[in-house]
Amino acid sequence: MLENYTLMYKNIEVGNISYNQDKDQFSFKLNEEIKDTKYLPPILYDYTNLSLDYKPTHENILWWIEDRIMPPERDAIDHILDKMGLSIYNPWTILKENKGMTLEDYWWIRKDNEKYEQCHIRYLLENKIRTDFGRPV
Repeated sequence: MLENYTLMYKNIEVGNISYNQDKDQFSFKLNEEIKDTKYLPPILYDYTNLSLDYKPTHENILWWIEDRIMPPERDAIDHILDKMGLSIYNPWTILKENKGMTLEDYWWIRKDNEKYEQCHIRYLLENKIRTDFGRPV
């Protein structure tokens, strides 16, 4: 089975992340309309030699996923997973649940036609639209 998600920068479609479950393999295809390297996320793209021609590898994608989620050794990880409705620590599943969002930047993954202004935690906090994201663990 192939899972496809759109990598977004705010409301800009940067490219597509695909996960082939049968092969346990990730791939990424850059949106042909992206002409500026500022839309390429760190780790997914090598910032020592930044290029639109670079093709992120399976390993690049895994590192990027792991950088977007909480580490497995985080305090209360079992409680956090339980609150997310997850029984095991699986980086890809966690990334899909939190849409790959962080408070540090504007990249995220989209499955359907969600809008940045409706769901990105940083936008919602910066614009004081929503501030009640739950109690810290």
